[in-house]
Amino acid sequence: MQNQLEEIKKEVTQRIHLEFQKKFQGNKRQFAKKAGCDEKTIRLLFDFGQGMTLNLLFKLAFALDMNPSELIKDLSIKDKEE
Repeated sequence: MQNQLEEIKKEVTQRIHLEFQKKFQGNKRQFAKKAGCDEKTIRLLFDFGQGMTLNLLFKLAFALDMNPSELIKDLSIKDKEE
């Protein structure tokens, strides 16, 4: 299960990064400001050095003008036997 969770975390981070590039053209400072967090948090997240809390997911989704559900759509933990 832990491996699946790591893959989900990577996928969500990639989705956020893609939207971030479109909407902020790589400007981490502007993104962090709109999300209400520190620029270092954004850098660590994109470098996979930091996990993401539910609180941060909602802040980042807000900054991207998205619903958090859009960022996790179709992601789930699968039974090992599947």
